[in-house]
Amino acid sequence: MKLTKPAIDKLDCTGHKNPVFYWDEKTPGFGVKVTPTNKKSYVFQGRIGQQTRRIKIGDVDSWKLDDARKYAQELAIQCHKGIDPIAEKKKSLEANRQYNLEEKRKNIRFKEAWDEYLEERKSHWRPRTYQDHIELCRGGFDPTSNKTYKVQPIHELLHLKLSELTSDLFTNWLEANSYRPTTTSKAYRLVRAFLNWCEEHDDYENLLPSKSIKAKKVRQKVAPVEAKDDCLTKQQLPLWFKEISKLKNKKLTAFYICTLITGCRKNELLTLKWRDINFKWKTARIIDKVEDNGRIIPITTYVENLLLDLKRISDSEYVFSSPISETGHIINPYKSLNKVSEQLGIKLTPHGLRRSYETLAIWTRIDKGILAQIAGHKPSALVDKHYTVRPMDMLREALQEYEDWILECAKGSSF
Repeated sequence: MKLTKPAIDKLDCTGHKNPVFYWDEKTPGFGVKVTPTNKKSYVFQGRIGQQTRRIKIGDVDSWKLDDARKYAQELAIQCHKGIDPIAEKKKSLEANRQYNLEEKRKNIRFKEAWDEYLEERKSHWRPRTYQDHIELCRGGFDPTSNKTYKVQPIHELLHLKLSELTSDLFTNWLEANSYRPTTTSKAYRLVRAFLNWCEEHDDYENLLPSKSIKAKKVRQKVAPVEAKDDCLTKQQLPLWFKEISKLKNKKLTAFYICTLITGCRKNELLTLKWRDINFKWKTARIIDKVEDNGRIIPITTYVENLLLDLKRISDSEYVFSSPISETGHIINPYKSLNKVSEQLGIKLTPHGLRRSYETLAIWTRIDKGILAQIAGHKPSALVDKHYTVRPMDMLREALQEYEDWILECAKGSSF
């Protein structure tokens, strides 16, 4: 029959058990399929060798007759060339699916991948490492904690697409920020590690622009962190102890003094828990960044008294606890120390107290290997060629000698 729109509209297969096909006399292989419910669709039927191929073009209500006939002619040409139109359609659909997936991938944002990265890597990191990632991506109001945070460097990247992270963007990110050089440098290292992970992840690989954060011009914008030499001198000890003892927060006072006497790193002490302290044998297990199982250090007499005073008023698992910190322990011990340092006209950081431990101990002529073992230094030829693991009694005797010397120097203060 000659297929025209009026003729097609009149087709009625009500009462038929099976669909009925009406073939166009003008275009070979082109026809209309009508179901027993009178649902009508354009179809094409052709042959590839000995095999018949029937393809649905589309619903009559959705396609114009001329467009459907033209498409049928194109399918006929494919069959004539020996090309299977069904296989070609499947290829086209798959290519379209892949295209849509790739377009969707291109819209993946930094935050989506970042959240997955933190979740996957959390069990492989030390608690402090994970906390660094959390703190450096904060900014604005956080509904989970109901708190408002100052915007941190990585927070500025969260809304961006991974495909937008060009070397120019990172250059501007590093140039425009007003954070401390140490903060910026740490943020850069964390983001670089994250993007390396993305490149190895099936969902995120090949999304980053060429070079991106690894470009030379980006690396040159990362300000080198200058080595600090802040350190207490023997002469400064009396006044320093006097001012430290005036602090209202006695946990901070104890923290600063314990750092000076034990040489522990800031976060090693801040994350110290009561379960890590053995008052019977006067030892403490320090979880450090060198030894996975941590290290055991002796507790000297004065340090023990400081800890016992804190324990009497403690209702936390942390020794240096904080009721306002979401971690449960003090996070930022800089402000009070800076205030004391300004009053004394000196510069001193928590790490400077650790450095003071190493420097002041020279006065007592304590073996460098003992100092290194207590402070948790990685063994090196410069510190201790063979890194002899000394017994606890020997460590305690040496550290007690150092503490006694410190307290003797501090005489005259009201601590």
